[in-house]
Amino acid sequence: MKQFFSCLFFSILIIGCTTSPVPPSSSSRQAIDSIYNRKIFLLQLGMDSTCAQLGKDYFKIAVDSIMTARQTEMNNLVK
Repeated sequence: MKQFFSCLFFSILIIGCTTSPVPPSSSSRQAIDSIYNRKIFLLQLGMDSTCAQLGKDYFKIAVDSIMTARQTEMNNLVK
């Protein structure tokens, strides 16, 4: 009798432990999509402001670099 219950337990355990993925339901897919869209929107706002600030910084550095090079050229021409 003990062997029967052991075999029954192990067979239920083997049948119950499957590795096949369970497809999500439509309500869970909808929840996942709404969370994803909300996170993407928030991340995009942050990235846009970061890119705008970096663009201003890089533009200032580029203008300063060009102005320095032109000033050096003008000084060399005057000498």
